[in-house]
Amino acid sequence: MSEGGLSGAFRTLTRFPLPGRECAKESNTLFWFPFVGLVLGLFSLGIALLPLSSFVRSSVIIATTAYLTRGFHLDGLCDVADGFGGGWTKEATLRIMRDSSVGAFALITLVCTLLFQVFAIAELLKFLPLLLFVPALGRTMVVIAASLCSYAREGEGTASKLVSQSSARHMLGPLLQIALFIAFLFFLGSPSFLPACSAVLFALVMTGFILRMSIRRLGGVTGDVLGAIEILSESSAYLGVLILLAF
Repeated sequence: MSEGGLSGAFRTLTRFPLPGRECAKESNTLFWFPFVGLVLGLFSLGIALLPLSSFVRSSVIIATTAYLTRGFHLDGLCDVADGFGGGWTKEATLRIMRDSSVGAFALITLVCTLLFQVFAIAELLKFLPLLLFVPALGRTMVVIAASLCSYAREGEGTASKLVSQSSARHMLGPLLQIALFIAFLFFLGSPSFLPACSAVLFALVMTGFILRMSIRRLGGVTGDVLGAIEILSESSAYLGVLILLAF
């Protein structure tokens, strides 16, 4: 938790211009990633309390999150979908991912993901703690990916310093925060406790799947891959909750 880590995390992941010194190492911001997700979840929590239909509230939650994060992770998801869908080699995949144009794979993936999230959040609005937990969990998955993998591109890229400076020890603080949140739900006897546990399991499985695919194709991760992990691990977390509740 070095000086500038908190403000650096907000400047990296959101449009909030928090004042503060630049971190000596970008990896020092990783400790605060779950907290940034928690703050974003507070906006979702406020929207969830509005006297509107469930689908309107869930749509506004997703739109607000996209605005507050500058669509940062959604852009990564689109680039990964185009790159892995249209490229068959490392060089071709990285070239397509860097291209600013949006292809069919990106459009299909984005629409399907957002549609799923709208319907999933609409079903889970009664579990208010999850609106805080899942955004924090998704950003914790980014920390895990950055800490365990090398950077795939040669030279510097958007996340090159973040990934190259991080190590397994950077996961400890974020994972502890997630564990404390779950423990808090348990001691409160919250009905969100078991859904939160299921969310963690599904998010970890999705993160592992994407990392395996990225390492096999690229030899590591990029900023776009980290963005895709955030979005898809959140979506998987919601799926895990819905499956648990169905049974």
